[in-house]
Amino acid sequence: MRKYFFFFFASALIWQACQQKNYAEQIAALESSLAQSYTAERADSLLALYQEAVKAHPDKHAENLSYLSRAARIKYERQKDAVTAVRWIDDAMKNQAKGQPLTEPIHVLALIWHSYQYKSSPELQRNPDEIDLMRAYLEKNLPWIDSTLAQLESEMGGVVVKNKAKAEEFVLVSESYATLVQASNPDQYVDLTLRAAGLAKSIGDPNKAFQLYYNVGEKMQQHPKAPTALFMMAYVYENDLKDLDKAKAAYETFLERYPNDPDYADDAQNALKFLGMPAEDILKEIAKNPQ
Repeated sequence: MRKYFFFFFASALIWQACQQKNYAEQIAALESSLAQSYTAERADSLLALYQEAVKAHPDKHAENLSYLSRAARIKYERQKDAVTAVRWIDDAMKNQAKGQPLTEPIHVLALIWHSYQYKSSPELQRNPDEIDLMRAYLEKNLPWIDSTLAQLESEMGGVVVKNKAKAEEFVLVSESYATLVQASNPDQYVDLTLRAAGLAKSIGDPNKAFQLYYNVGEKMQQHPKAPTALFMMAYVYENDLKDLDKAKAAYETFLERYPNDPDYADDAQNALKFLGMPAEDILKEIAKNPQ
């Protein structure tokens, strides 16, 4: 009898392990297939498999939190259903998140929050409950947004960006984070905004960079870092957008507001002096009047 008991017990453990392995393998295979070629049918199959795996093993909290987060991201990004995505993250946070790292679900919520802020997910505007859920989870878990940014920074390659898509996400998450702390911590808001602006500029998105610099340079003129932002607005006009008239006006505005700025006043004056000149002529002028 004892032999039969141990045989049955061992068989049950092996069966359970195989079932768990099968879910992981099937999910990995479908994810790979979807990444190579997206189709609605494959996406639906993967979403169903995520849900099935969660139901089959409700106590596998780390796996389930990841599965539901990945499912929510597909629902939001691919199927353009932000409301359902928020609800799935809510389910994950309520039933799977205790004691688990929250970088993954908070990352997804931060991306959806950005779309809400910029009104690119109109269905969210009609669902205030989901908006409140997002804000509550994000404000309660700000350190996990820091974790998200650290992960994205590593994935994009650090200072020298190698993965532009991850850098673009870094900008979006930074914007989301900034909106959440703008009232309570304006210095952090400015730091997040300027960092995102610099990154946007470096990856070839001057319009986004200008918008972010504007949020500090024009909307927060009394902040100590407003001169930096205003100077960079002029710089982007001149060097990235090639609009010399607006660059001239911005440099002049800078000198009117901050004529004694120790960091950029001289640079603004020189920029006006050389505005529109070919590089070789600028070098000749500098050689004539070395400082």
